[in-house]
Amino acid sequence: MLVLLLFHFFVLTPGKFLGHAFQMVAALFLSFALLAGILAHQQRVVRRLGISLVAVTIVFRAAAVFGTASWLLVGDTLFTLLSLAALIYIVFRQVSQEGPVSGHRVRGAIALYLLIAILFAFLYGLTEELAPGAFTMPASQAGGAARGETFYYFSIVTLTTVGFGDITAVHPFVRSLVMLEALIGQLYPAILLAQLVTLQLETRRSGK
Repeated sequence: MLVLLLFHFFVLTPGKFLGHAFQMVAALFLSFALLAGILAHQQRVVRRLGISLVAVTIVFRAAAVFGTASWLLVGDTLFTLLSLAALIYIVFRQVSQEGPVSGHRVRGAIALYLLIAILFAFLYGLTEELAPGAFTMPASQAGGAARGETFYYFSIVTLTTVGFGDITAVHPFVRSLVMLEALIGQLYPAILLAQLVTLQLETRRSGK
């Protein structure tokens, strides 16, 4: 799942300007990445709910690529947000459970970090769709396929607290989201490192 997320984030998303076919591949690729993470969960009820969410998301994403109605984009974003929230919960449970600190757990922590960035990117996109003008950004990044990549970029810049200033939040709700993501970006690595060190020490004491 981590490989799929990295490929979607850094290869497919920046290439959406190449046309509708590439946009379709990028849209479906994220859905399949979400599906791969949800299928890793052992509880059948959670997997069935997750599969249903992803299936509806795929329908809306495919329709939003070729359709122009605003409700298609809103529906796509809403169901993607629900799928992301479900996957974040699943990965968080896997990363934070007791046991030795393995490479699988570290990869899961990195995937969780990327999922948080994607979640906020879609929240920013939904806010801009419902309240146009919530962001001030260069004209070249304000519309079409470039806007989705712009919010990915803005989310990563905010999560890592770099803050270049080329894109700024204007709407009060968006500013609250930006502050929340910046706080998560500061606290997540510190808390995660402390937790992984604690789990490793407990594993050594117990001799497992």
